[in-house]
Amino acid sequence: MPRGGLEQVTLFALVRLGGEAHGPSLVDEIEKRTGRTVSPGALYTFPDRLAEKGHVGGWIGESAPARGGRRRKVYRILPEGARALQLWYGEIQALADGTGEGLEALAEGSSS
Repeated sequence: MPRGGLEQVTLFALVRLGGEAHGPSLVDEIEKRTGRTVSPGALYTFPDRLAEKGHVGGWIGESAPARGGRRRKVYRILPEGARALQLWYGEIQALADGTGEGLEALAEGSSS
C-alpha cells in the first residue's frame, strides 16, 4: 500500500489524468488540486518509488520537437497501484466517517 502522502497524491493525480501521464503533467495536476508546490525533482522520486512497489509502470516516451527532440518519462498506474489506492481510500473513509463535528470543534479550539 502507498504509505507516503505524496505517493497517494501521485496515484490520485494519475487516475485524474486518465491513468497515465508524464512528470510535468503530474506536477501541474497536484499543484492545481492541492495548492501544494511540488518540485519536479521530488515528484520523480515518488513515481520511481511506486514503480519499485509495482504500483506504477514507467517508460521513456517519444521525442517531441517542442522539447528539442528530448524524450520524457511517462508513468501509468498499474492494477496493483489502483488496488492499493482503493484500499487506502476505503480505510481513510472508514476512519474519517463521523468525525466531521469533532474535527471542526478541534479546529475551532473547542474540545467537546
